[in-house]
Amino acid sequence: MDIYKNILAATDFSPAADKAVRRASALAGLTGAKLTVLHVLEHFPEDIPNYSIAPENADPKHFYLDEAKTKLEQTINELEGNGIATDVLASTHSAGREISNYASENDMDLIVLGQQGARGILSLAGSTASSVLHSATVDVLTVRI
Repeated sequence: MDIYKNILAATDFSPAADKAVRRASALAGLTGAKLTVLHVLEHFPEDIPNYSIAPENADPKHFYLDEAKTKLEQTINELEGNGIATDVLASTHSAGREISNYASENDMDLIVLGQQGARGILSLAGSTASSVLHSATVDVLTVRI
């Protein structure tokens, strides 16, 4: 039986995603796999809540990237584990597409994500989990909230 060596956990910082990241961390601990936690920053300005609008004197792209990196660091600090990699992608494509592409391009053998993470316009177009399930070339584990 093949054992997972590179696990990708995708997060949008929702409760479902937090649970999925914890499950991925536990799997990585059990199998000795390397864990990467990924956040895809999508650009849908009309779907951004008021509390997260970039200040006028800040470049919005860098503001949102820095904000996501800070949230990833907080997520990782709550996990028990060493050597967990993080990455943030800014994309004009869907999170589902980017997660699948990232897994393929970075030799991941398993993608772990929460099942109920979609918000706003994404919930109308179909969930990120569904998109990843249909486009991934590796195993996908969806974690229910």
